[in-house]
Amino acid sequence: MPKRERELIEQKEEIYNFLTQSNISEQNIVRLNHLVESPDEEVAYLAGIVLEVAKVKPHKKKRLKVLARERRDLLEKLDESGLIFAHGCY
Repeated sequence: MPKRERELIEQKEEIYNFLTQSNISEQNIVRLNHLVESPDEEVAYLAGIVLEVAKVKPHKKKRLKVLARERRDLLEKLDESGLIFAHGCY
């Protein structure tokens, strides 16, 4: 597998893993800001969504409930992108 393709897969996994953590930390936010600037549109888009989530509700507890109440648009983006599955909702 080409190095670039492997890096893209790893970056997407990294983004999904941020949502599985109990807290999206400041270090994670710095990393997400870096990933938002990725030349790959999908990586940049996914990182942007998770970055917005981190700004609204960095802690996992009741995150989806808060998003449903305050940022339904962001919850829909999580659903459309498949990131909602990383949160543990099936």
